[in-house]
Amino acid sequence: MARFVLVGLCLLGFLHSSLAISGGYHVAIDCGGYRNFSNNVSQTWLADNYFSGGAVANVSTPQNFRAEQERSLRYFPISEGKKNCYEIGVPVGRYMIQMFFAYNNYDNLTHSPSFDVSVEGTVVFSWRYPWADETDNYGAYSDLYAFIHDGSATICFYSIGTDAPVIGSLELLQVDEASYMSNSTGQSVIVANYGRITAGDVSFGPGFDNVTDQGGRSWEVDDEYTNNLKQFYSTSQAIAGANVAPDYWPARLYQTCRYVVQPGIPIIYNYLVDAKLDYQVWFHFAEIDPNVTAAGQRVFNVSINNVVVLSGLDLFQRVGANTAFDFLYTVRNLTGGNLVISFIPQVGSPVICGLEVLAILKADIATNITEAAAMHALKTALNVPARMGWNGDPCAPTEWDAWEGVTCNLAADGASLVITHMNIAEQGLTGLLPAQITDLSHLISLNASSNKIAGTLPDNFGASSLVSLDLSFNALEGPIPISLGSSRMQHLRLDNNRLSGPVPESIYAIGVHGGYINLAGNQGLCGVPSLPDCPYKWKKGGMSPAAKAVLVIGVLLAAAILVGGAYYYIQRRNAQEDYNFNLPHQLVERTKWYQQHKMTRQADPEGVSMIQSSNANRFGFSSNIAAKD
Repeated sequence: MARFVLVGLCLLGFLHSSLAISGGYHVAIDCGGYRNFSNNVSQTWLADNYFSGGAVANVSTPQNFRAEQERSLRYFPISEGKKNCYEIGVPVGRYMIQMFFAYNNYDNLTHSPSFDVSVEGTVVFSWRYPWADETDNYGAYSDLYAFIHDGSATICFYSIGTDAPVIGSLELLQVDEASYMSNSTGQSVIVANYGRITAGDVSFGPGFDNVTDQGGRSWEVDDEYTNNLKQFYSTSQAIAGANVAPDYWPARLYQTCRYVVQPGIPIIYNYLVDAKLDYQVWFHFAEIDPNVTAAGQRVFNVSINNVVVLSGLDLFQRVGANTAFDFLYTVRNLTGGNLVISFIPQVGSPVICGLEVLAILKADIATNITEAAAMHALKTALNVPARMGWNGDPCAPTEWDAWEGVTCNLAADGASLVITHMNIAEQGLTGLLPAQITDLSHLISLNASSNKIAGTLPDNFGASSLVSLDLSFNALEGPIPISLGSSRMQHLRLDNNRLSGPVPESIYAIGVHGGYINLAGNQGLCGVPSLPDCPYKWKKGGMSPAAKAVLVIGVLLAAAILVGGAYYYIQRRNAQEDYNFNLPHQLVERTKWYQQHKMTRQADPEGVSMIQSSNANRFGFSSNIAAKD
């Protein structure tokens, strides 16, 4: 994957920049800052947040930095791992992402660091020692445009050697998804700024002044890019076609334009860039000279590296006076490190209001979304230490190593990266294996031995792809899932845990068929040769039929006893409540009749009398009473 160094970017020195809010989502983070604040144009900066690790510091000469967010830094020592990230939840969409970098000898080592920066898994900036003096002392801004598809903007920093990456501020502004011709470039590219200039007398835009650019851009004065004498037109007239979707280039950009007085002299700009990349070159014109009143009075050609890309441009003829005209030319696979942009006069002097040179970076291939989520779940569940650098995408960017102990390969369909091997043995890991580990459907081998992993093995673990698994010397408990006995498994170590229950025959078959299996040191396992016989309740990986029958009968008896006891209790309780709260009328009558019956019996001891109620079934049951001694 191509990457580029920070040469020719917007080196603003002590001037600061800040994105303007244009209706989309906006967040500005003061990296290393400890409080929220608002700047002089009422833009809110947040205290440092959303980072995976690192430490904070301040620049050594704060008088070089006028903006508060430029004076504090976050740096990532190698003890925090070789990869650290900011991960910021944002709405899905396209974003302008702007970063400020400064070293300024904050650590008193007089050695500016070497590191790489990625956005969404694609390397976009490469800082290398030594930094240019101006950048080292005053800092530099850089910006790019990227699509965020998963609702989380991920900006990561990669240590080179033992150097600590450093960042001063980070801003994200949601922009129109169609900006900068994304309909042509597609959403799988990142467009990075190599120099955004105004051909006027001063820099402008958010941070420089209160001129609003709805695209959040700052425009650097063009003095560093050309040797032409400083000559420009200026107007206060309104500019037609400015501030319109999808790019919202500001009217201020077209109200100053560079020209030359001497006849026949071209205007030439020189950009330092990286070879073997594609570049968007955006030209911004307007005819603001009041002396040009008709077509044919100003005509010129535009060339890039001596190739004419726009011939016979007559702005008055094209769009008329005081009207924006924007033109895009894409340079393909640049062979050298320079872009020489020339405006060659044909009639009168050429004119230019602004230029943008943007590198087109194809987004690096990323980890399969499901497997990436599973790895992040594993990181959280096992309390993976910061020194292992498990941050951002587990596999991307491809030019950097994957997470420590993790090996990735291209998926069969070529559309993503997948995790195939993992060696995280002896890392002091604690916690439980999450259920999501079964989503690592391409995992061939896993060695997580000699840690402190507890809990049970997830169901279906290893069913699809595992060939080798070593979880020895942990604190796992419970049964061994049958899934570990898949036909692919050749090497299985579960020794020295707390596993229990019958060993599935498919697990034992691994050793029978020439594989390696070690289950020693699990006192609760049973049922295969070299292990104790399972208790009566277990047979062939489960309960025997007899044990199941006994269990069912026992459950039924217990249920019957419970139901009978409940019925008896309810009846007793109802009887007590009847007694305590008055006998029903019928029972009162029965008592009276029974007393009469006894009196009759006493009078006629040889006979048995029956007294019949005249209200049979009045209360839902028979009211006959047969009296017997």
